[in-house]
Amino acid sequence: MSHKRPLSNRGAQKLGERERMVGLEPDDDAARWLEENDPKPPPKQPKSATKSKVLHRWHQRQQQR
Repeated sequence: MSHKRPLSNRGAQKLGERERMVGLEPDDDAARWLEENDPKPPPKQPKSATKSKVLHRWHQRQQQR
């Protein structure tokens, strides 16, 4: 008889991601609970918002030397 290994933290995250990708029926109790209790992840901030043109130009000048 085979035994399943315990679910790791990363494994649980991947399993949750797969389940979200598939989706649930909107009238399902679990779907309603997730909608109410599982916050949506915040949108990722673009890298361009944190990188300045001045820094880029400084790097360019350093490479030319």
